[in-house]
Amino acid sequence: MQTVPPIVNLQDCSDTGHGTLLCTNYSREIVIRNVYPPIQELQYRVLFVVIIFVICFIVGICGNASVWTIIRGILSERKTSRNATRRSRDNAILYIAALCVVDFLMSLSLPPAILDNIIGFWMFGTFVCKLHHACGSVGRIVSTFLITAMSFDRYMAVCHPYKQYYRSKKFVLSTIATLWTFAFILLLPMLLCAKANEMLLHQYSHIENTTSVENVTRVRVHKCSDNMPYYVFLWFTSTTFVLGFVVPLFLIGYFNYQLVRKLYIHTKVIPRSGIPLRRIAIYTILIAVLYFVCWTPYWCSVLYAIYMSLFGAKNEQANDQLLFLIYCVHLLPYFGSASNWILYGLLNTQLQMKHDNPSDEHVSMMTVTNTCNGRIVSTDNTTRNAK
Repeated sequence: MQTVPPIVNLQDCSDTGHGTLLCTNYSREIVIRNVYPPIQELQYRVLFVVIIFVICFIVGICGNASVWTIIRGILSERKTSRNATRRSRDNAILYIAALCVVDFLMSLSLPPAILDNIIGFWMFGTFVCKLHHACGSVGRIVSTFLITAMSFDRYMAVCHPYKQYYRSKKFVLSTIATLWTFAFILLLPMLLCAKANEMLLHQYSHIENTTSVENVTRVRVHKCSDNMPYYVFLWFTSTTFVLGFVVPLFLIGYFNYQLVRKLYIHTKVIPRSGIPLRRIAIYTILIAVLYFVCWTPYWCSVLYAIYMSLFGAKNEQANDQLLFLIYCVHLLPYFGSASNWILYGLLNTQLQMKHDNPSDEHVSMMTVTNTCNGRIVSTDNTTRNAK
């Protein structure tokens, strides 16, 4: 066998149906066989990453599917219930259902990533590569938008209880659909450019003496990458960072600050309340905090990579410790998607408790609102006569 220059134009070759390509546009007939390289033994660091991926996949799929199934049952029960009033239906549960779908989709992107880490290359083609990027990017963008919307919903419920429209089912569903559409437009460059690129490692040739047919063996791998031009990548990263992380961070911070402030006043006016407002607010805030704890290191690593590509030495390569640290940082978002369903379930439980006492919530928050506006209102649930 001898090494030969790579054959560039494989499109001119025809498939024989036996796992080989036949090329006739050269000086002699060439038969090409594409093979993958042998799989190397797993390193301990890669094995650690794979184990975490597998755990996140199992827990994320089962957990989010179970919470979504429970929510679906609750929504079905509400449709058939004759006693449920519009006011008693807290539509924040729709945000929880949408978040479960997002985390479920993000967990679906893990199996290809697990196999890619085990065998060392991509073997699912361009279509699955696009799906992999789409499912993984959903958690990065759509989750932020939905958590921001849910924080706004809690903010309106506690700070502006009179404005029922912003908590109506129509408004919530319209908001969810709009956020999904905007996220899709934002992620469109990645979805269009993502591709499984072929990387040729070796190419060997052997000419048969009897037939003069040249047998070429190509050892190659594929890598799933976003494949965006550099300027498009910089624009895409900066846009998603600002619109999908920085702006929601400030909005969520503002909504939760106002939420905590109003609940603090609530505990002063009504020390004992029959509704779990405080726990609802705490679980909503914890969902936002867990999201930013998991995604902030990821964005820091992305910004660091961009900084090094712009200002770092051209031939400088990252050491193994830094690469492993980046791998661990990229594990955090999957850890978040695998554990968020616990907080979703707890929040859903508190929302159902509030659903059983809707009038208590309305009276309680009206009392706080009127007190903040300078009017003293009786805290008795049966009489609310302003003095």
